[in-house]
Amino acid sequence: MEKWRNLPWSELIRRASESGPQFILGYLGMLRRHRLPPDRIRQYQERRVERIVRHALRYVPAYQTEHGAVTADIHGAGPRLLEQFPILDRRMVAERPEQFVAVNARRFAPKSRRTGGTTGKPLELYLDGRTRALWNMAVLCWMQWAGWKPGDRVVVFRLRYGYQPNSSEFYTPYLVDHSKRELFLNAARLDDRRLREFASLMIDFRPHLLRGLPSHLVLLARAVNALHGRVQLRAVLTGGELLGYDQRRYLEETFACKVLDHYNMWEMVAFAPQCREGSYHLIPELSYVEILRSGRRCEAGEVGEIVGTHLGNYSMPLVRYNMSDVASPIGVPCSCGRTTPTFALVGGRGRDIIVTPNGYVVLQNRLISAAISPPLPVEKLQFYQERKEEVLVRIVRGEGYTEDDTGRLIAEIDKMFDGAVKIRWEYVDDIPRMLSGKFPFVVSRVPLEL
Repeated sequence: MEKWRNLPWSELIRRASESGPQFILGYLGMLRRHRLPPDRIRQYQERRVERIVRHALRYVPAYQTEHGAVTADIHGAGPRLLEQFPILDRRMVAERPEQFVAVNARRFAPKSRRTGGTTGKPLELYLDGRTRALWNMAVLCWMQWAGWKPGDRVVVFRLRYGYQPNSSEFYTPYLVDHSKRELFLNAARLDDRRLREFASLMIDFRPHLLRGLPSHLVLLARAVNALHGRVQLRAVLTGGELLGYDQRRYLEETFACKVLDHYNMWEMVAFAPQCREGSYHLIPELSYVEILRSGRRCEAGEVGEIVGTHLGNYSMPLVRYNMSDVASPIGVPCSCGRTTPTFALVGGRGRDIIVTPNGYVVLQNRLISAAISPPLPVEKLQFYQERKEEVLVRIVRGEGYTEDDTGRLIAEIDKMFDGAVKIRWEYVDDIPRMLSGKFPFVVSRVPLEL
């Protein structure tokens, strides 16, 4: 366990003022637990699995319907309990989200969160206060692994949480939070001028850490190199899409430091940050993760789909939720000394950037849905690009869809591109998923020119 004097006490106290004193105890417990013998971690998770499953069967309508509302029919303990549940996916939850909310959900102080990302329809979730706190603890652990200390300066390059295209934040390029010593760079609308401005700001800010999506950070790194600037970082922290080998190499060469990636999603059914040795460590407090191939658990080195179960999200517990991402368990201990389960990430999220003659546009499914009110009856969308000057929008129409809906949709998309590209569209019956199972929201054949 890390020495007491190396703990980020000022940050822990700040977090405790927001989440309560249990945040400090939870964080200390997390540090201790991550170095326990693997059997002890497994026993801890199995106890938590049993609690959340019993709760789901008693209070969550979807599981009562699925299992005939007879809790006694579910036998066994730990993983054996889970094996009696069907595999969920986003579509199943999105079609009847209210059925997955516990009847006593208000007891757990949930907050609503609307997801979109790359997998089809937006999904409204409820996340408990404890789940949100555990996620913040896990992020704090990851930042410490990267070498962060209280008082360090951090640059964050991404879209704002809760961002909507018609809000004033769409046009706010950057913000400085002096209390957190954080420079926020808005990835909502990018061109070469804006990227050069961001690169100059970052050089002057002299950060210790840089956080963002890999494809965004590569654009920023390219702008830094164009200015012949130098930024001395302890680490680059990435996530939100699959980190490519060339992206990692380019970022590490530009900033002369390690890139530490992490695996996560808005549903919070898995969180796995990379340590400095390169392993993805699953956070055992947040969820129980299975890697399955044809319904059975994968052996070390075998490739399968990532399926997660909430361990603390009692307001809307997701049991055996398939993220449609692909990984392989690692069967040997990590040399960093942490004993939590590890895996190698094989496939998953892709880049969400369209290249235009004027620069770059970041696209996410939730941005389209947030921009159009009332929502359109669209089952799926995909942006396909082969040339800078043109984008093809593929539309899977839902029930009640009309030509007027196409006009509204294309008009809003044209605003997002600021008229910089020609927009064509076609109606399709379906948009096939990739081999990883992921729904490709953006497919661009135009290189980012690293």
